[in-house]
Amino acid sequence: MITIRIDDRDTSLLAVLFPEDPVANDLIRQVPGRRFSRSRRCWLLPNTRESVIKVGQLFGKGYCRFDEAVVRLYKPTATSSELDQATNPTWPPVGKEQACRTFKYAPPLREYDQHPIILALWAAMHVQNYSRKTFKNYKQALIVLIRYFEPGGIDSLTKAQYQKYLLFLVEKKRLSGSTLNVHINAYKFFCEKVFHREKEFYDIAYPRQAVKLPTVYSVAEVRAIFEATTSLKYRVLFMLVYATGLRLNEVAHLRITDLDRTRRLVTIRAGKGKKDRIVMLTSKLEVAIDEYLIQYKPKVYLFEGSENGELLQNRVIQLVYSDVLRFAGITKKGGIHTLRHSFATHLLESGTDIRQIQVLLGHESILTTMRYTHVSADTISKLKSPLDDL
Repeated sequence: MITIRIDDRDTSLLAVLFPEDPVANDLIRQVPGRRFSRSRRCWLLPNTRESVIKVGQLFGKGYCRFDEAVVRLYKPTATSSELDQATNPTWPPVGKEQACRTFKYAPPLREYDQHPIILALWAAMHVQNYSRKTFKNYKQALIVLIRYFEPGGIDSLTKAQYQKYLLFLVEKKRLSGSTLNVHINAYKFFCEKVFHREKEFYDIAYPRQAVKLPTVYSVAEVRAIFEATTSLKYRVLFMLVYATGLRLNEVAHLRITDLDRTRRLVTIRAGKGKKDRIVMLTSKLEVAIDEYLIQYKPKVYLFEGSENGELLQNRVIQLVYSDVLRFAGITKKGGIHTLRHSFATHLLESGTDIRQIQVLLGHESILTTMRYTHVSADTISKLKSPLDDL
């Protein structure tokens, strides 16, 4: 079994990982542009559709496990069952491939998928309409917990035992504060929603979080991003994010019917936390959208793929945005979400009330919005330093 994923360091490359095997090494050398990375301990291929097809032909699709990002990039129309088959293929492979291929390393066993605790977690989260991503994170956290206390169970842990486990995650696993919070939240959900215990049983202090300020572009940098975007579709998409403060997933799922031309509003449906909200539709943005609609003629979603008419996948937008930043010569770290940060900060600098910014961003707490006061250049630049009095 081999794993194909987008390289962490360079998104223009695919990383191909498998145990040491002479047969596999001979096969992978037939892919044009391949090279072996000693630092990554894997083969690197050009991130193209041709490379993906060639790997599938050489090894057989039954022996390939593709990361979800690769599947959504090259087959955005994949159904849930097709996505699951590509990311977690059946082992051993069925049909003729099983007899003709000599490359037979088995993938990790999914032994915990039918574990009673994981099944109970799925049932509770499914009933309460939690997202698939949240379930995946909680599932992974609980599997680590189950393995740590095997052969015993986790249904009768004491507070002292769980605190010792958290110490193990910090000292041995070296998990960050945010990842540690995912493990704690998974256990809290398990105790409260599955075992219906009182809250004080798992009232454990959360780890201290590092306070990081959001990256913000200057107005000139935002203008440079728009000018460097040669595609009208993506330029309008980036303009929409900056003009309204939408999240990536929200702009990708925006429908044409969500634009209210009469009231000059844009409705974001089922945003983060499954909450609806409305933002402004300015005249300059409306002109840009009209030009885009005339040229591309989308049918359902505002931004659709050119080949299939389905909505644009998040990973595709991120890859295009990374290329645009490089063309624009912008070296600040951050993805398309930085346009949202810039939207909030520039509004604050122009004198917009922070409560209104909170509503536009869809923040539940004003404390989340308050962090933009720390990166407002106008506020800080007007302060007088004691050096000026010397």
